Amino acid sequence: MASATFGALLLAGSVGGLAWVGAEQGAASEASARGPSSRAQALSATDIAALEPIVIALPQLPRKFDPLDDMEPWAERIADDLIFEGLVRRTHDRYPWVEPAIADRCEADRDHAVLTISCHIPRGIRFHDGSELGMEDVVYSLRYWLFEQRSGALERHGLVNYERVEIVDGPAEGRDRGRWVKLRFRKPEALALEAISTIKIVPVAAHSGRASRFTQAPIGTGPMRLTTLETDRIVLERFDDYRAPQRQAPTRKLVFRAINDGAAALTALRRGEIHLLAELAPHHVPVELGKPGMSARLYAWLVSPASYDVLLWNLGKGLSANPSVRAALHDALPHAAIARQIYRAPGLPAQAPVDLHDPTPIDLELLAGIRAGQPPPATLLTMPTLDADRRGSERAAAALDALGYRANAKGMRRGSGGPLRVLLAWDGHEGRASSIGTAIRRAWQLVGVSSPDASTSWRYLLSILDRGDFRVAMLHFSGHSDEDLFHMFHSRGALNLARVADEQLDAALDEYRAAPDRPARDLAKQRVAARLAELRVVSVLYAPAHVMLSSRRLTEMEFVDDLPRLDTLALSGGALEWGTNNGGFCATCQ
Repeated sequence: MASATFGALLLAGSVGGLAWVGAEQGAASEASARGPSSRAQALSATDIAALEPIVIALPQLPRKFDPLDDMEPWAERIADDLIFEGLVRRTHDRYPWVEPAIADRCEADRDHAVLTISCHIPRGIRFHDGSELGMEDVVYSLRYWLFEQRSGALERHGLVNYERVEIVDGPAEGRDRGRWVKLRFRKPEALALEAISTIKIVPVAAHSGRASRFTQAPIGTGPMRLTTLETDRIVLERFDDYRAPQRQAPTRKLVFRAINDGAAALTALRRGEIHLLAELAPHHVPVELGKPGMSARLYAWLVSPASYDVLLWNLGKGLSANPSVRAALHDALPHAAIARQIYRAPGLPAQAPVDLHDPTPIDLELLAGIRAGQPPPATLLTMPTLDADRRGSERAAAALDALGYRANAKGMRRGSGGPLRVLLAWDGHEGRASSIGTAIRRAWQLVGVSSPDASTSWRYLLSILDRGDFRVAMLHFSGHSDEDLFHMFHSRGALNLARVADEQLDAALDEYRAAPDRPARDLAKQRVAARLAELRVVSVLYAPAHVMLSSRRLTEMEFVDDLPRLDTLALSGGALEWGTNNGGFCATCQ
């Protein structure tokens, strides 16, 4: 499926100035300077738990880590939380939606209409290879995104108006001259600080001219460093020279294992060999989770990453500009068949590519003793029935009849302008994309709509999307849970490929950008999703959802983009569940 990961184009505005500063690192106490007492030297259960590695099982491990290039979701989570840092990092509570990272202070010229950002880079920050971060590393990393071949990345990450970076003396005289970096934008950017969190800082000596090698041996300034990258195992260890004790990882080692067999992964989780099973195979739910002892040993969540297979409609011209035709063609889509026959797993019901579903805890006690075929609780998704597709097809046929598109002897529909023919544009990739395209064309043919195959290269597909020479295109959207969709669906958006122009939708997108806190942002997201669904700008074909399981020993579970935040994970003290090969070791024995 063609990948179209879209970022943000930001809205103009004009309010006063904005400045913030991170918490300063306090000096070590006198007691700490003298060293631990004999009592403190005794290993506690918590101490021992910190020495035990946290093990996470994934169906497939990420293979490259280059923050200046596109990465798959788990690679991005590992990179953001553990290996790399930008000038700022994302937060989720309130505007400006970031906090200091490498920079200890950033100043923007105004709120919600930012043209320049100035950030101070403190001394003494070290990369994982021991070298000290210099201003040349900062400038190299920030300028790398300005190369012409990186224009697509700028668009995807909301940096389309980012145009220049330079070293300056600071916003005022005598403020650590030469240790400030200024970023400039061509037009006012409402969420500029949030957007620049995407750009991570790398050592120029290790990355310049060596990008391919760097992806296999990444070097950053984050709280953990990558020490092993193999086909079946990734190991990260605590970076002892990390400058910020308050963000230092609680665990000394984090291990990712490739286990693509759900039964084997569940067995390893029960034995305590792994602590987090990120994606449980659907056929193990809910019967396996209802077996004795599961609720006492595990936590479970239903999670849904911001990832969508969609049809993007052209509202600017042709048949797709008619909302009634779009609605009929949407009703005829084989949503159940795609879930059952192609993904073989239920998807999350979604009417727009907007993440409104937070990770939802699953009460495993409600599953105790459940048998195959019994209805699961409401917190779990059920496989859609093919009857739903049949009913949708009937609604579509009735709507097309009402619009004057009558079926001929061969069952194909014609209107006053000729045959009802809709060209489905997609990039021609074999596999799942091809199967979904075939299922859509067959479903439309059942209601009398002709849909010739219009597969092409991704590059050519982008060109016809940009020109507006399409009626409907099959794409994959993937991004953050808080994706700014202004650029994609606002009437003034730089990537408004659908040619949508709607005052209510524009107002909802503007509200999202102006949101001062989490409740306001979530409310704006709901309004954006509802209006996109009403206009039928996008038809969501499939939105994946899966079950995530963790040992009850795993604490501090937070979710970012429906993946666990990795730099806060910790193991509780107590029995280590190391089986019978622990030499009689007991964490809680006196």
